[in-house]
Amino acid sequence: MTDDANPFPGLDPAQDVLLSPSAMRGLVNPLRLRLLDLLQADGPSTATELGRRVGQSTGVTSYHLRVLAQHGFIVEDAERGNDRDRWWRAVHRSTSFSFRVPGDAATEETVDQAVQFVRLNAEESHRRVLAWVDTLSSQVEELPELPWTVSDWPLTLTVEQAREVTAAVRELVTRFRREPGAEGDGTRVHAQFQLFPEP
Repeated sequence: MTDDANPFPGLDPAQDVLLSPSAMRGLVNPLRLRLLDLLQADGPSTATELGRRVGQSTGVTSYHLRVLAQHGFIVEDAERGNDRDRWWRAVHRSTSFSFRVPGDAATEETVDQAVQFVRLNAEESHRRVLAWVDTLSSQVEELPELPWTVSDWPLTLTVEQAREVTAAVRELVTRFRREPGAEGDGTRVHAQFQLFPEP
């Protein structure tokens, strides 16, 4: 994908989509991001069920699902669908973004879209953390045994070191990835990773 040796470790082009600035037009919308996230994490679903989960009507949800389909992020799941319910599934198991996709030079318009996309993702990450924080007071006795963490490390890195850190984190997380619906014990968790320079 770039001249680097394996620049995106853990990214399987058959299962993971790497968005460039120009490829994200259909995703710069908070509801669409949420719907795609649910389909990638939980597997196929209907507009009615997804609408219930995101607090939207079936009509609104259906519209945004159709936009996601037009941009190639989801497809109709014909095996599950019937005359009454239309099922949708994600085309890829994950969605990542990079400015380093070759052959896709940044323009003012695509950078503006990328900024909106990154901002929406940061806001969603913030929402998830705060939703979890709001549950902590009901888990007082269990907290000392729980493995969850929120960490912040100030680092001084070269560009190559930053790429190395990113690659190492991606490889580690990929080792523990399960497909939606896979059997086995476990709790759904959100691993958030952000590496950026101080402004």
